[in-house]
Amino acid sequence: MMFIMALIQADVFERIIEEKLKGKEKLVSLATNLGNLSNGVQAGETHKFVKFAHIGEPVDLVKGESIATEELQSTETEETVRHIGKGVVVYDRDKYLTLDGQSMVDRGASQLADVFVRALEKDLASKLVNAPLKYATGVAIDITANEINNAIAVAFGDDQDTADFAGIVINSKLAPKFYSMEEFVDVNKTYQANSNGIVRNGVVGYFRGIPVIMSDVATYDSTKAECITYVLKRGAFGYKTVKGFNTEVARNASKKADEIYSDLIFVTGIIDDTALVVMRKTIA
Repeated sequence: MMFIMALIQADVFERIIEEKLKGKEKLVSLATNLGNLSNGVQAGETHKFVKFAHIGEPVDLVKGESIATEELQSTETEETVRHIGKGVVVYDRDKYLTLDGQSMVDRGASQLADVFVRALEKDLASKLVNAPLKYATGVAIDITANEINNAIAVAFGDDQDTADFAGIVINSKLAPKFYSMEEFVDVNKTYQANSNGIVRNGVVGYFRGIPVIMSDVATYDSTKAECITYVLKRGAFGYKTVKGFNTEVARNASKKADEIYSDLIFVTGIIDDTALVVMRKTIA
């Protein structure tokens, strides 16, 4: 009797990767999904991100005179489209092997999700670190509640509604600073959240109602030995892809294995550089 090993289905594997991404996305979860890039776009091409400036103040009306109009002003930044890919091999003998409740197919999808989300987040962070609004902290590997409050005040003035903020992204080296921060852990503070300090999906807790996310992607400058913290409003930065992941499966009969290849075409960029502030010791 002939035994035929079923080929892993590409569309099923794509869905597994997308499911495995949940909980791994930190910076990506704060970024705006700007939709799809045009079909046919290639790596190395440029994509324009448009930033609109605010119009001027209204003026007093004078009888008989027309209301002044003003054209919407915008600037454009060009970002380079990237195309990344990675593959895994799943042998027939291992295809249905389960370790710790996870099949080899699931494990392969999980690891692909890890490397793809890391690559996307590194690209996003490379844009954030160069944002124009910066606030200098007093110590390289430290942060205080006053510094966060002052950074928010300097960057955003009276526009500090909690609902407008996407999150505060910190390096893991700063987590102990939050755990010992009275404004973060004192339950008698009206703005302190219960369960602060219990990490769920990268969220350490809430500072003034703003999620504090722990990520080691581009939040530490090893050259200067200092942490980098981002305070982000919604709509500060975003990304586009070409319809998400593309997965293809090739059968390698000589090795009795399926070779699974996944790739992603994407571009990231700042949408509103007035909607984020970078906190670090060295800002010059």
